[in-house]
Amino acid sequence: MNEGDSDMGIFFLYLFIASATPLFLWKEKRKLALASLPLLIAMWVLSGFYVTDSLSSAAHTFFMVLFSFNVLMAHVAAIVLYVKPKWWKRYASD
Repeated sequence: MNEGDSDMGIFFLYLFIASATPLFLWKEKRKLALASLPLLIAMWVLSGFYVTDSLSSAAHTFFMVLFSFNVLMAHVAAIVLYVKPKWWKRYASD
């Protein structure tokens, strides 16, 4: 197995995890979940082109920016859901 295969596996693993993010957000933060859907759809469409090596250099750059933005959005969602409530509880009890 070469290094590119490993990178592609990690990419698709994240793609599946990112696809589940709206499910976790749905109950508490529906607007954030709905906002992430267009990004996920675009990421899945572009990943098909990425796998077949049919992206131009500009499309490849756009795809990597979109992917990076989606990573950032998933981390912000995790902070909003799991960290922020604990902060509020800690500071509210003082």
